[in-house]
This record gives sequence, C-alpha cells and structure tokens, in this order.
Amino acid sequence: MGKKRDTILDVLENLNPSELKKFKLKLAAVSLPEGFRNIPRGALGELDAVDLTDKIVAFYREDYGAKMVTDVLNDMGMQEEASRLQELQ
Repeated sequence: MGKKRDTILDVLENLNPSELKKFKLKLAAVSLPEGFRNIPRGALGELDAVDLTDKIVAFYREDYGAKMVTDVLNDMGMQEEASRLQELQ
C-alpha cells in the first residue's frame, strides 16, 4: 500500500462511529472538480475504515483522495487528523 493510503486508513480508524458516519455523509456531498463524481451515499452505507479507504482510493486515487479526506476532516473541525494527511501533500 502507498503511504497516503496507509495514512488515510489510520486517520479513518481513529474516528469514532459517530464521526465516521458524519464523515461519510459529508464525503457523499462534497463539491468535486470536473472529471470526478461523488461516491453514491448508498455505496458508503456500512463500510468500515478499511473498505472506505479502498473505496476512496478506487474513486479518487491516492493523491486526490488524501486531499479530499483532508478537506472533509477540516470541515468537520478535525484539524489534528487532517494535518496528518496535509504533511504528506
């Protein structure tokens, strides 16, 4: 696995169930640049941190996936977790 993928996984594993649910809600609604599409909310359903990481990387690749996870975490007020990914960018 790549370093960014590993860090995305570490960050998502540190979220409690309520935070992970909120993260998925925001991820499904995040504004994306042309050429990307949102992961359907139904596809996020019961994904755990490992499966969610795989889905993010499959949809957005590691580089943009890391940026997007950072943006969503910042929007949630979780700057400490977001900073772990920002250091890799």
